[in-house]
Amino acid sequence: MKKRYFTLLCCILLPVIYELLLRLFTIGSINFRFIYIILFSVPAGGFIFIFTMAFGKRANKIVFNVINGIMTAYFIAQLVYFVIFKAFFSISQVAMGGEAIMTFTDQTLHALFEAAIPIAIYIAVFVTVIIFTKKEKLDFSKVDVKEVLKTSVAVLVTHLLCLSVLLIGGTGSYSIYDTYHSNDTKTKNSVPNLGVLVTTRLELQHLIFAPLYEDSPIDVTAKIDYPEYSPKEYNVSDVDFNEIVKKSNNDENVAALASLLANREPTKKNEYTGFFEGKNLITICAESFSPYLIDEERTPALYRLSKGGLIFNNFYNSYDAVTTNGEYTFCMGNFPDLSRSKKDNSFIESADNALPYSLANQFNSVNAKTYAYHNFNATYYSRYLTHPNMGYKVFKTPDNGLDIAPTWPSSDYDMMLKSVDDYIYSGSRFHAYYMTFSGHYQYNWENYMDAKNKSLVKDIECSEAVQCYIAGNMELEFALQYLLERLEEAGIADDTVIVLTTDHYPYGLLDKEYEELASLSGHTEEIDKDFEMYRSSFICWSGDMEGEDAIEIDDYCSTIDILPTLLNLFGFEYDSRLIMGRDILSDSEPIAIISNDNFICEDYRFNATDNELVITNETVKVTEEEINLKKQYVKDVMTASTAILNTDFYKYLPQEE
Repeated sequence: MKKRYFTLLCCILLPVIYELLLRLFTIGSINFRFIYIILFSVPAGGFIFIFTMAFGKRANKIVFNVINGIMTAYFIAQLVYFVIFKAFFSISQVAMGGEAIMTFTDQTLHALFEAAIPIAIYIAVFVTVIIFTKKEKLDFSKVDVKEVLKTSVAVLVTHLLCLSVLLIGGTGSYSIYDTYHSNDTKTKNSVPNLGVLVTTRLELQHLIFAPLYEDSPIDVTAKIDYPEYSPKEYNVSDVDFNEIVKKSNNDENVAALASLLANREPTKKNEYTGFFEGKNLITICAESFSPYLIDEERTPALYRLSKGGLIFNNFYNSYDAVTTNGEYTFCMGNFPDLSRSKKDNSFIESADNALPYSLANQFNSVNAKTYAYHNFNATYYSRYLTHPNMGYKVFKTPDNGLDIAPTWPSSDYDMMLKSVDDYIYSGSRFHAYYMTFSGHYQYNWENYMDAKNKSLVKDIECSEAVQCYIAGNMELEFALQYLLERLEEAGIADDTVIVLTTDHYPYGLLDKEYEELASLSGHTEEIDKDFEMYRSSFICWSGDMEGEDAIEIDDYCSTIDILPTLLNLFGFEYDSRLIMGRDILSDSEPIAIISNDNFICEDYRFNATDNELVITNETVKVTEEEINLKKQYVKDVMTASTAILNTDFYKYLPQEE
């Protein structure tokens, strides 16, 4: 009997040990919420224990060792992923794992090397358990069905008790209760609070039984009167939300979304409405870009762009990793589906959706020519499907008509060199979109772009990784130098706007390396991981707005806000209720939203993972009501973004003839 209890104890301790190791090797610290991870390890261990007694002795041993092996491999996979991306992967990303490993083999091998010690510890735990099993230290003897049922009931009761403990902290937004039960909880928030095993179980549960977690808060058969706004004063369109519900055959999800959107307050038109009307637009999503790359002497083109046009001083990129999410938010003005029930990345999911507010489709509507370029394969992230669907009439990559060498990574300068002539003398107004690649991780002298520009950074006093990061991004600088030269040569620089932002934070740099990069720009303060790590650039340059003509904007904003801001600047008609970002230049209340629900306002910041408010202006009193309204606003932005994607909501809008 003692051996049986010892077996149960081992089954419970294994998840605790694996979770503890992962926590220490990734996040690096433990807070009081780790108690919930320990609590839920009890029923998880009990579940494993059931499989050590349900069959014959030999089979029980095999099943136990297989479960232990799967757990070990899964935790190692999470660890390696974190080493590369500084984040944990969700269950929906497993489907992309094979493609990523095949594409980023060097990065995976590098991560395995970097994580060699913790991986060795995981394997040591696994081997120790195997030895215990072989030496008969654990009891795997078969028991009768009655004993199995009794144990199953005990595990179920234990699980229910754990759920009841969640109520102690309340049920409000971002409470531990809400983190556990909400379909909208992000993987990045769930793992630190509930652990990998519970997070994975919940994601599988929500993915398989998704309809059970969808709410329908309104009566879809009722005609509802929504607020009306004048198109002369607001960025709205003539949308009949009741008609949309009717078109969807009274689909409950469409009805619920229509209600939420119709009751959003739209942004007002303002002095910047149509500010760039009639101009060309070039947008650049720069791989792993950081504002600390900008240097007056080393990167004169970047410096020039950052000091001209509209200068956004408090812009925050929303992502720490995953290019497709950052690119999606930049292009759509909505967050991707980051919920537990997501099936794939949102860009791929949008490939058949109606996208009337994409920049390409808006420029197409005024008979401008539209182009998109990327200096990596068109098949990766299925861009050959997503970008034409956004309306780009021309889409070129090295394997799809772009005549550049397919190196790892490939050159941003070469991409610009081989693409500018497509549109610069087209005789027509144009919009071109670039997704760059030269700044891609990993940063060492084996990286093709880093090695190419080694001589340009050899005198910078910093670590090798930082030198390599700067070297790779010199290709972006050269691309921009060439672009500016060609625009001026063609006499259209004053008629062209260049927008540049990033897909995500440069996750390939360690925290200390990123601070080292920042110090080269004179930044001396520690960069916190929850907020300032995401501070970035939204460059919005126009050739006729340099020097004293540049305009500085201090409002807090993030990636999701770029699209609606550009739509307003270029004078396109759009409905600001239907895009979750906000026009930064309007009088709407400033807020910068990070993808894990963290948000930053002028006087305070909110950490959603820890459910913690940080006051940054002690002279201002922040009320609980105000914070709750902001929390709900962020939740609505996330919920509506997901619903717009998954219901293909825009297809129900009135279509242009």
